[in-house]
Formats: sequence, C-alpha cells, structure tokens
Amino acid sequence: MERESAPIRAARRAFGATDDDARASARDGARARGRGPTPKPKAELARGGALASARSATLALASLCAIAVVSARLDAASRGARASAVVVGTTTRTTTTTTATLREDEAVEPELRVGDRSVAYVAKGWNAERRLIGDDKIEAIWEGPAAENAAGEFEATKPKGALLALHGCHHSAKDFFATNTKCSQCRGLAQEMAITRTALNRGYVVLAISSLGTCWSKDIDAPRVQAVLDVFYNDTALSDLPLFAFGASSGGSFVGAMPQMQLTPKAAGLIIQIAPGPTASGVVGEVLADYPPTVFSHMPRDARTAEFIAASIADFRNAGVRIIESRLEPRAIDDAYFYEQSFGRVSEEESAAMVASLRSFNLIDAQGLLTEDPRLFDDDHIIMIKRHAPEWDSLLADQSDTRELLNVAYAMHELSAQDFSKNFAWLVRSHAHVARSTS
Repeated sequence: MERESAPIRAARRAFGATDDDARASARDGARARGRGPTPKPKAELARGGALASARSATLALASLCAIAVVSARLDAASRGARASAVVVGTTTRTTTTTTATLREDEAVEPELRVGDRSVAYVAKGWNAERRLIGDDKIEAIWEGPAAENAAGEFEATKPKGALLALHGCHHSAKDFFATNTKCSQCRGLAQEMAITRTALNRGYVVLAISSLGTCWSKDIDAPRVQAVLDVFYNDTALSDLPLFAFGASSGGSFVGAMPQMQLTPKAAGLIIQIAPGPTASGVVGEVLADYPPTVFSHMPRDARTAEFIAASIADFRNAGVRIIESRLEPRAIDDAYFYEQSFGRVSEEESAAMVASLRSFNLIDAQGLLTEDPRLFDDDHIIMIKRHAPEWDSLLADQSDTRELLNVAYAMHELSAQDFSKNFAWLVRSHAHVARSTS
C-alpha cells in the first residue's frame, strides 16, 4: 500500500473514520415454521332450526365485525410500511416494475436500448475527462451530459446534478467510461457504462473515483474522496446542485457510510448495491435519522448479504428514512442477451454463438438460466466461450464484458445496471420530495 502524504494523514485524523473491513458476523435467527389451521370436525345437525339459524347469524355477524377490524388494522399497517419501503421486483427473463406506491414514483422511467441516439456519444467518451488530483494523484474521471444540436453535432448541456460512482474490489473508475483521447486507459465495462449512460441521459454529470487500494477503506479513502469533490465542484460550478451516490460491493459499503464521514456536499441520495449497509457495523438510531433517501439493491441469491440487508432495511425504516429495496434475481439468457446488455458492443452473431456454446455444455437450462456459477467455470468452459467472444474481450476476471454479464445473469455477487434506471429516478424524486417538505 502506498505511503500517505501529510495532508492525507491530517485529513484522515480530522474525519476520525474507522476501517470498514467487514466485522459483522451472521445474525442468529430461527425461521418460523408455519402451521396450518387445525381441521374442524363436521357440524352436527342443529336442534331447533330457528335457534340454530339465529346463533349462526349472530356468529357470522361477530366474525364479519372481527375480520373488518383486523383488515382495517392490517391495511393501515401495510400503508405505513409501503410509505417508507417499496420493493422493485424483477422476473428471470425481463426487467419489470411491480409496485410503486408513492405518488411521485408513478412515472416509470424507460430503460435505454441499443441504438438510442440520445446517448450515442457515451460510447466514444466524447465529453469525459480524466484527472490525477493532488500530490497523491487521486484518479478521478467525470463526464457531463450532452445533446445533439440542429447540425447533428454533440454539445454539452446544463447538468441537473451529479452522480458519484464507486467501483467494487479489483476495479477502478476507468470501468465507467469508454476509451477515448482523454482517457486511453479507460475500458468501459458493460454494466458500469450502462449506469453512466443512464445518468448522462437524465442530465447528470457522472463522477467516478478510484480507491487507493484494491477495495475501499473509510480510513484512507474518505479524505481522498473529499479532495476530489473539492476540485470537481470548484471546476464545474455545480455546488448548488444535488449529489447522488452509487456504489457496489466494497464501493457500496463506502457509499453506505458516507453520511457518517461528513463529506461535503452531503449526498442527496444513496444506492447501496450488493453490500450489507451501515447497520451491519453497528450504526443505528440518531445517525440513521440523518440519512438521505436510500436504495438497497441486492441479489437475494447471496443469502448472507440478503440477511444483513433485511436488518438494515428494518433499521432504516424504524429511523424514518425513505427507502426502497431492489431485488436483482437471476436473469434468463437468450440469444440476444450479450448484444443487448453490452449496448451493441457485442454483435448479435457473437452473442448468439456464445449462448449456443453455453447450451452445448449444459450451462443453461430450458428456461435460459445458468446452471453453474460462472466464477467457477473451468478452463474448458472459458476457452470454449472465448472462441465465439469478440476479439477485444480478454475474458479475464474483472476485465471482461462477457464475464461480468454472466455474473449478472447468475445473480450472486456482481455490479449490475439492472433496475438502475428506475432506482435513480426514484432517488431523484424522493430527494425533491424531502427538499419540498423541509423548505
């Protein structure tokens, strides 16, 4: 690990942050085993038809009254729960929105598709800028929104705010942007680029920062992030606009702890993806009450993380924080999967050929779902897929579009753009709601 400079050491002491390595152990909990109602014996023949009818009518009326009272209470409780937490659901084949109970969430944002001209410039990194900030050369890359003018040329447009995007372990800021003249090292992985593309299309600047080490650390990286934010807002004059934050895995843990770090400007909303959330490390009560609207995006197949997230959701809800849970379930792989999810970077022919190879090894079942964890594929599987993959795709772990998209489809642990469009739209609207209610 590189040695810290004096300014970084001073800033780190000022933040008083602690190392964010996972210390939480799995919580004990017994699963309730549901028992059905005890079957009742058949009713005996009533004695005295009139008396039996009267008794039946009286019991029926009493039952209806009791049911009405219980139903009213359950309905009220349900409305209260939905006011603070909404589940965004997905199917195994296509992404769908299920429930949105808040009025400002009724307008569902469409997902971007291959060929969408409004964001074509993203593929070329037209407006991206890479900086090495300060003596410590902190890597930061940002790109602002643009639109096509009457002459068919792209020009910058006024942003609505900024999205801070933080990578997972063994990744970097370069994954969020395409290779371009200002960032020849950028590699633009499929899912990270989809997040960038969506935010830019909504009119937000995307700012990505690289951690100092392999993963994020509150101790070391909090002052580094603050240093980048200082330069970014000084150079872009966006200080009056909201800052939202997205992070996955290690980056998600960092994003979940940002309100505790007293970074400026304060985050207006958080998307914590495939990470337990701050309450896993003991953050509760008054600290949570200051949190902005938050999305917990996770893959339920990872049962241990899902357990921590369930606890965090309950804690956030009890603290009165506006939240939604976004569940990323396994996705079916059809012939066009790699083509569509790479936004056309993988050709339709290459996509279909790779899927056919997966089927030939029985790695996809009849429903199109992966039968094995792609991270555990043996060398023969990887060699077979590489024969049909694009020449530019190395198929190296953490550097490959194909490998990343396979991990997303299996849905165990991977950064994913699935439902990001809806989650980000909810975050923006929820921030506006909070701003209105506190003004």
